[in-house]
Amino acid sequence: MVDMAKKYYNLATARRFIQGRKTKHVVGVILYTVCRLQKTRHLLIDFSEVIQANLFVLGSIYLKFIRLLQISVPIIDPSLFLKRFCSKLEFGEKTNHVSVTALK
Repeated sequence: MVDMAKKYYNLATARRFIQGRKTKHVVGVILYTVCRLQKTRHLLIDFSEVIQANLFVLGSIYLKFIRLLQISVPIIDPSLFLKRFCSKLEFGEKTNHVSVTALK
């Protein structure tokens, strides 16, 4: 994943995508793109919280980035996030039952 992110960063640099944008925003977007391509359980809001950037700014940069490099990003399967959101809703002992029911 690191190698893929380096490749995208070099492409973004070569196409002058970084100019006028904060480096941490571009790096966050590139890492998010790699996570999407690898189908990991990360959301853009996770990156927004870590780098303390506005989610809508990152979203805008992300859309411009994938358009520039013509990256076909797969759609996220929402079932990947069921357990995560159920645990945040604090169902206690019923968390597993609720996530299984929601998955059905």
